[in-house]
Amino acid sequence: MTALKIIFDNVFQQFPEEAVALFAEAFTVKELKKGAFFLQEGQQCNHIAFIVKGDIMCYYNKDGKRYIDEFSLDYEFITDYSSFLNQRPSNKNIQCIENTAIYIISRDKLNGLYDKKNADFEHLGREMAEQLFLQWHEKSKSLLMDSATERYTKLIENRSQLPQRVPQYLIAEHLGITPESLSRIRKSLVQ
Repeated sequence: MTALKIIFDNVFQQFPEEAVALFAEAFTVKELKKGAFFLQEGQQCNHIAFIVKGDIMCYYNKDGKRYIDEFSLDYEFITDYSSFLNQRPSNKNIQCIENTAIYIISRDKLNGLYDKKNADFEHLGREMAEQLFLQWHEKSKSLLMDSATERYTKLIENRSQLPQRVPQYLIAEHLGITPESLSRIRKSLVQ
């Protein structure tokens, strides 16, 4: 089974083989080194990527401070969907935490697939948009209502690989707390 088929099955449930074959023709494989950028602030986002193997963080910069929005791991997709849809410069940075292999599809190629009026392609687009909305909704709700301990607990429950793959100081930044506070939270959860 190809990595792309595994990604599609993992992200979108059972995706038909014929549609995967058509999609595979539209995707390009790209290898990114640790520290490399998929997208930098000020660039227009023209691609969606599916991670084959690796770890990527998305973050914003303001007044010299980094604000980590999210992490994406194997078999997940990444993009700045707002920049991708609006075709405006991004205010987000998408950077590899480790060496990463991705499948990328350009906006033009994706729109070409949508233009074929194939229900599978329309379904894919809807699924991506729905997943992004649900992630955004849960994150917004959590930031408003949950303590740092609750946010960390949810993060590791939903993303069990994260603590082993992402440095703790980056997880602390993502949660909006210091590494020392994260250490205390982790210690209290073990007791």
